[in-house]
Amino acid sequence: MNYTKAKIFNIVLKNLRVSVSIQNTNQSDKNTVILNEFYESAKEQVLKDFDWNFACAYRELTLTGNIPQNPKFLYEYDYPNDCMFAREIIPFRDNDIVEFEIASNQSGNKVINTNLTPAVLRYTRLIDNETFYSPEFTMALCWYLAFLSAPSITGSRSIQSDCLNIYASMLAKAKTLNASEGYIKHIDNCNWFDER
Repeated sequence: MNYTKAKIFNIVLKNLRVSVSIQNTNQSDKNTVILNEFYESAKEQVLKDFDWNFACAYRELTLTGNIPQNPKFLYEYDYPNDCMFAREIIPFRDNDIVEFEIASNQSGNKVINTNLTPAVLRYTRLIDNETFYSPEFTMALCWYLAFLSAPSITGSRSIQSDCLNIYASMLAKAKTLNASEGYIKHIDNCNWFDER
């Protein structure tokens, strides 16, 4: 199913037990205005809250040319513009974990500091086109947007609390479904095999 912002708004209103629907997201009625106010924040938070397959991206990072302010790290990289959440720097060898930190440099720009060069970042990217959203992400987004907008639309803290609880359960379900897609072979070091 292809989702649109208007469809998402109507699902949110149903989640809030509001019977009135909207035709488009440019309407000036109270519900549409409130949902538009919270939409971007809700979308960004739901993207950050989970490592969604559909939003997974890889990018070789670009050195800034500056020395990191944190002396623990050797290299400072630009933070990708479309990055919502940095998940990992891909190691050169299996089973390694590459340390990194997100910081701001002396110019106030967001940067990534690490000791690996070149560095490839795996991250959750910002996706603005609703037609690319997975069903699990869309449902989670609808419940989180309902949570944020519930006090303004319904005035009910109990409905808001219910929405947050359902959002948490939607994330748990998404983790299960997400984990079953794809396969990456991990090579374990087996000492018992080497000793044969």
